[in-house]
Amino acid sequence: MIKNVNPNIEMIVSFDIQMTASIEYADLALPANSWLEFEDLEVTASCSNPFLQAWKGGIQPVFDSKDDLAILAGIGRALGRVTGDDRFEKAFKFEHEGRRDIYLQRLLDSSTTTSGYRVEDLMAGKYGPPGGALMNFRTYPRIPFYEQIHDNEPFHTDTGRLHAYTDVPEAIEYGENFIVHREGPEATPYLPNVIVSSNPFVRPEDYGLPADAEHWDERTVRNIKMPWKRVKTTKNFLWEKGLQFYCLTPKTRHRVHSGWSNVDWHMLYDSNFGDPYRLDKRAPSVGEHQLHVNPQAARDLGINDGDYVYVDANPADRPYLGAKPDEFFYRVARCMLRVKYNHAYPYNIVMMKHAPFIATEKSVRAHESRPDGRALSENTGYQANLRYGSQQSITRNWHMPMHQTDTLFHKSKVFMKFIFGGEADNHALNTVPKETLVRVTKAEDGGMGGQGMWQPATTGYTPDNENDFMRSYLAGEITRVRKA
Repeated sequence: MIKNVNPNIEMIVSFDIQMTASIEYADLALPANSWLEFEDLEVTASCSNPFLQAWKGGIQPVFDSKDDLAILAGIGRALGRVTGDDRFEKAFKFEHEGRRDIYLQRLLDSSTTTSGYRVEDLMAGKYGPPGGALMNFRTYPRIPFYEQIHDNEPFHTDTGRLHAYTDVPEAIEYGENFIVHREGPEATPYLPNVIVSSNPFVRPEDYGLPADAEHWDERTVRNIKMPWKRVKTTKNFLWEKGLQFYCLTPKTRHRVHSGWSNVDWHMLYDSNFGDPYRLDKRAPSVGEHQLHVNPQAARDLGINDGDYVYVDANPADRPYLGAKPDEFFYRVARCMLRVKYNHAYPYNIVMMKHAPFIATEKSVRAHESRPDGRALSENTGYQANLRYGSQQSITRNWHMPMHQTDTLFHKSKVFMKFIFGGEADNHALNTVPKETLVRVTKAEDGGMGGQGMWQPATTGYTPDNENDFMRSYLAGEITRVRKA
């Protein structure tokens, strides 16, 4: 995106609360209000809890910022004036009139779990604390399909029953008309994306694509069916080339996706490498990102606990198409981070947390030129979480065909009705960042200034470097209990 797409876009406009990389790369940056500064109503809910929350900020905006909807409405008004088309402004009619509550009421009315709630009653505390209410589920905690099981109501399918078979044309064509397992399009030691089945009624169209096709698009759409006894004899060409670590990228408890990733307190406790004094000036800030690795796997690669490593995925398309190792941007984009020994992960599995603030050209130039070594961009104040690269250096999207059917029958997302085909969020494309095979290689020693061992790993109290006392403690031998 940054290397090959953005240069071909005439203008990029972004608005955010923080100075993010999206803002740094934008032509125009528009500051949005924080939740505490909202000047009119905002609402949120979650799929993981039953709470509806609506609120208005409690303080005046600290700087020259606006609510997100106010920014969009202002852009619409300006476009209307420039083009002479008043539809741009009318699209945000009630925002211009200061009646945002009308939009919120429409949202409540159209949702089965909030129908009957009134905005004015919600804000007055009729349903709970002011601005708070429980979603109208039948159970708490929420039990999926409670009505279907307890009240014998139909399931939201074309027959009203759960299906183990589908006659959706695309499913038949792709070999997913029955419940089958597919190996990942990348993260597997076996043939990528192979359908594991011996069912004679699974008859996919293979489009003539050979089993040894390596292009990511061919691997995505290819439909080859094999029974397990054949699948386990196949090889993934990437595995054969030495990319033998599955890289997991789960979300962290210390951020909201990438939000607040570079706040100093978060950086201090988000990894094992937080240091408010930054004694090692290689650190991008008071903390940095880390890769969890099985200790034996790391030792077999000559990697000590705390070392810096490079993490590389398929070089054909990552870190970006057409990458050349002698380019400055390759140095910017190639993922480098610290290793942390962790016995929780099997030998061939590594993990780095999702969505740290990426290294940019400006942050890398700052890191390499500032006396203090901070990856703090000049002019913008953008603070990167990594010296080089990012999670996106090794992950990519996989647009699986069954996520894009035109004929799937399903319930509408917010209305109590049924539709065919795609609908955003309910039935749409999703990327699969965990579908990643990587190679891990040592970049620098973890010791101060790149010399020797990372000091905490020499104390005898860290994983796989335990001294006799620590081994006794872990074995439960330090405290003894005697019968009185």
